[in-house]
Amino acid sequence: MISLSEEFLTILRYARDEAMRTGCMVISADHLMLGLLRHSGNEACSILEEAGVDTGELKKFVDACLFRESSVPYSAAEDMAVSRSALNAISLAGVEAIKRGKSEVSSSHLLLSLSGMEGSASVSFLQSRGISRQTLASLLEKRGEVLQQAPSGKVDGEMETMQSAIGALLVLTYPSEGSIPS
Repeated sequence: MISLSEEFLTILRYARDEAMRTGCMVISADHLMLGLLRHSGNEACSILEEAGVDTGELKKFVDACLFRESSVPYSAAEDMAVSRSALNAISLAGVEAIKRGKSEVSSSHLLLSLSGMEGSASVSFLQSRGISRQTLASLLEKRGEVLQQAPSGKVDGEMETMQSAIGALLVLTYPSEGSIPS
């Protein structure tokens, strides 16, 4: 059974906060990237830096693309929505973990899924610097996370866990054990 790391749950909370900070009522894939960057010190940020990305510059670029005049008040958090791109990125992060034989979804799996989200400001930034999803996947593989043959039906069976993470994006607080509210 695949689970979501505490790191991944923190990034989801930060993504919601970043959407609110930038004045967006819809959490997008770019907000997930901002959440990942805000968490910093994680493996995904380390991989980005190893690829030659200035994470501060990436944050400024994405901020400039998303920022609106006023932020979203916390009282409106329950009215927020999640974009299709963010839903896809969360689901694909689970697929990335499963394909690598991991039982827990981490920041590096989210980074790989986000790097394949065409049309996002994050991907535009990375592509302008010659960094592709494959570049990032190769760096992850150098760290020992190689692709494996997932058991038949494993990906489909575990997608329910990833779908529950989508609802977690909109929850203001989480239980201390890191479980996902139903």
